[in-house]
Amino acid sequence: MTDSLTCLKNLSKRSPLIQRQDALAAGVNSSALTSLTRKGMLIRVGHGLYQLADEEAPNPELVEVSMRQPKGVIVLMSALVFHGIGSHRASEVWLQLPNNSPTPAFQWPRVRIVRSRLAEAFTEGVETHQIGGHAVRITSVDRTIVDCFKHRSLVGLEVAVEALRERMANRLGQRRSLQNLHHYSRLMRVARVMQPYMEAML
Repeated sequence: MTDSLTCLKNLSKRSPLIQRQDALAAGVNSSALTSLTRKGMLIRVGHGLYQLADEEAPNPELVEVSMRQPKGVIVLMSALVFHGIGSHRASEVWLQLPNNSPTPAFQWPRVRIVRSRLAEAFTEGVETHQIGGHAVRITSVDRTIVDCFKHRSLVGLEVAVEALRERMANRLGQRRSLQNLHHYSRLMRVARVMQPYMEAML
């Protein structure tokens, strides 16, 4: 058991989130994983995803969803929270998938699916962030704000306006060009909706 724990500690140096397949490849068998989990030394944070009890793994729910749906994109409320925008919190992971893709079944975490038929919605303004050593696709700040206006019936107009106000008030770092906001608003066909708010905040 000590050897298994040592292997897991070595793996956690590369990433605080340990995949089951990596643990098995390192010589930690299934019974050892089960035993360490029961003893509280290892925490199962998702399907085939673990972290050591004394390690703080960042955003394991985002990693879990991204690992199981690598073509999906973390959007809306989850992206706002990731970027530290606004005062609202996400009680579920907001995941964007193509219209024709099957609906995934998650026991954990809770997932809110948003569909899009636009191919550009999966590339334009989509960033890849390394979270706990794993690649996670998340919409950028400006793309996220535009998405909130597009899906204001889902997230609420007040969420979209708060995010835009924070962006326009330069609370997200050095003030950047509004070019991307305009570009994404046209791409997502919400330019007319956003324009009055943007003009009022200038």
